[in-house]
Amino acid sequence: MAASDLDSAYQWNYRPRVPRRPEWFKEWPGGNRIAFTLNIMHEWESVPGALTVRKREMSTRENRLDFLALGARQYGVNFGLPRLLDILDRSGVKATILASGLTAELFPESVKEAAARGHEIACHHWDQSVHPYEYKTREEEEAAIRKSIEVIERAAGTRPTGYMSPGPRPSPFTLELSAALGFIWNGDYCDSDFPYIIDVNGRKLVSVGYVRPAYSDNDIVALGLKGALQQLKDEFDAHYEESRRHPMKFRYAVHSFTGGRPGLAKVLEDFIVYVKSRSGVWFCRSQEMADYWLRQTAAR
Repeated sequence: MAASDLDSAYQWNYRPRVPRRPEWFKEWPGGNRIAFTLNIMHEWESVPGALTVRKREMSTRENRLDFLALGARQYGVNFGLPRLLDILDRSGVKATILASGLTAELFPESVKEAAARGHEIACHHWDQSVHPYEYKTREEEEAAIRKSIEVIERAAGTRPTGYMSPGPRPSPFTLELSAALGFIWNGDYCDSDFPYIIDVNGRKLVSVGYVRPAYSDNDIVALGLKGALQQLKDEFDAHYEESRRHPMKFRYAVHSFTGGRPGLAKVLEDFIVYVKSRSGVWFCRSQEMADYWLRQTAAR
């Protein structure tokens, strides 16, 4: 790819190639030094396959449904998410639930329950089996996002204000569609320690990132339960130490079918207790982070 093509390919025509800390950004709301956001991935796949060790072999067969992966997703909806919601209730923490449109269509009560407990419901595209860059046209991607918005709004009772592609792996059209469809934040880019403005022809989105500079449960599951908890604590301590110099964000993503199992769910609960023992932490949903950034930016 020629260097001249990188601006549009990497969306640098809309987002900064080198994000800069704004001069005004000295603290988070309430004088806090770290913004802690928990993302719960509430996903479904029309053709499950992500968890199988024999995916290549199965792809050559006529029946491609992988019921091991399907069962894992179903477990996440029916048991993992409720377990995580109960933990958040006990902890007094509100999360951002990133729901596939297909999940909201098949299991609307799960989305309704999460919203009723005060959690933000964001749009995670339609189907984990199809990434936006696989569509042949912009119109195909737009139709999938619109359909996702409709079913999520019907289940949650409110229209989602945030969007993240499966993966997250957006297409060259995703930012333009996100702005045109009225989202205020985007989670596709894992390139900054702090939020920044994405300006799409005058329409502003806030890039809140996915997990970087922190983790998802997929990053730490291989460490075992004790190792996973220690990794989260050590990483948070590193963030906390750096936040003495400038504000930081800490984002942790939990998949309901992985982090919603009893062991990793207990890791999450213990980690929240640990974080709550520190002063200067703002527990927020992605929408709250984006709202804050937009307000502060507009005031300058």
